[in-house]
Amino acid sequence: MERMRVAEVIAARDTVVERLEDAYVSVWQKSATIDRLQRELDNLRRPCTPATSMARDDDSSTQLPSKEFDPQNDVEPLPLGDGPENSILARQALLATLPLPADIPDDALSPILIPQPYTLHEFLGNASGTLKSSLSNYRVLGQLTTYWCPEREEHGYLLTPVFKCSTNPRVTTAHRWTAVDVIGTMDRPTECFYNKDGKWYYAGVYKAFRMDDLTTEEWEALSTETTQTLIKETLAGRKNLSPQNLYETGQLYAVGALRVACIGLQCVGFSSAMYRAVLEQAALGKWRGIGWSGPYRKII
Repeated sequence: MERMRVAEVIAARDTVVERLEDAYVSVWQKSATIDRLQRELDNLRRPCTPATSMARDDDSSTQLPSKEFDPQNDVEPLPLGDGPENSILARQALLATLPLPADIPDDALSPILIPQPYTLHEFLGNASGTLKSSLSNYRVLGQLTTYWCPEREEHGYLLTPVFKCSTNPRVTTAHRWTAVDVIGTMDRPTECFYNKDGKWYYAGVYKAFRMDDLTTEEWEALSTETTQTLIKETLAGRKNLSPQNLYETGQLYAVGALRVACIGLQCVGFSSAMYRAVLEQAALGKWRGIGWSGPYRKII
């Protein structure tokens, strides 16, 4: 009996040692990852100058004056406050100083009527005629990660991961973190569409500029739906996801090892021709390659 108890104690001790060893390795690996990401982030966080406005052939698209307004050079940077509310107010105050195009429509925008189960990407990807050629560069703004300025609702900002994880296509168990080009194709004037209460709208022509990244306090203040959206976007390129991966990524955001970029959205034009073409294409109800049809509704 005594020998059995000794054996049990030794076995329990060995189990504890093994778990402590595993925990030590896990903490060491995460610490190394945090240090490397922080170094990459320090190198990445350099001022990004918005691209100059691109001339457009469509006369109905309003552009900025010849002297371009640079929100990062022409506006005195506003210090972010200590709390998340103050940080949000500082960003909104900066957006409120940006000029607006002259001919923004006064009337409420009409939604793009897309039947279920089709998506906006499917609709735009199967556009025909002049609409197809005009959509060489567009951006879809998600409702959970896009915020609009209360004073000048044409301007806003979006949230996007600074780093993303992907799986090596040759070795499915090998994963790597890489810095992302958070401006992407919005380095030039871009047609934007946004979602509000389940309906899609044409927003106008926008250019992007880098604002201060989200603080850890702001991350904690985000809704669960928004943080989960950002986490899933961070891990979109990783295979064999588990709940543990999602949890650990959320913890890396919470401690500031992973960062969320805040991208300012400055409205620089509104194409009336694009607006009408999108509404008419949806109202006709005939998309090339989709195969659905609906009643024709004339756009006034």
